[in-house]
Amino acid sequence: MQNLTTTLLKDIQVKRQIILPAGKAKFNWIDINNIGDVISILLEDFDLHKNKEIELTGVENLDFYSVAEIMSSEINDNIEFVNVNPLKFFRIIKQDGLNSGLIIVMTMLHFLPRLQSDPTISNNYETLIGHKPTTLKEFVYRERFNWNAL
Repeated sequence: MQNLTTTLLKDIQVKRQIILPAGKAKFNWIDINNIGDVISILLEDFDLHKNKEIELTGVENLDFYSVAEIMSSEINDNIEFVNVNPLKFFRIIKQDGLNSGLIIVMTMLHFLPRLQSDPTISNNYETLIGHKPTTLKEFVYRERFNWNAL
């Protein structure tokens, strides 16, 4: 979720757009605060959890069209998802000054899921913490002031 307040922030603030080569691919959305919650539990009772693999996910798989709709609703301003091909994405982001290595990683992370099935959703967070993780709508509401237009 924090990618919306870091890597993607400038385009959201300035252009009111999320520009990615993601198409209709669905991504699982998890709040880094939820990851921190689990880390604190694991460290607190390290011996119980050591050498275990614990998959953490959010509770929803959403494409960026849905993300833009949620953001638009929560911040009362139109945010648009702009799907672009990988080459156009590279050119756009390169003009913004990002280094080529990061652009290639971002391209792979957002284009390759178009070729895969939707991510699985686990209940490990709820099992460990006792309640469901943050939804994207809750995150956007909490962080709504980050996307004020510049």
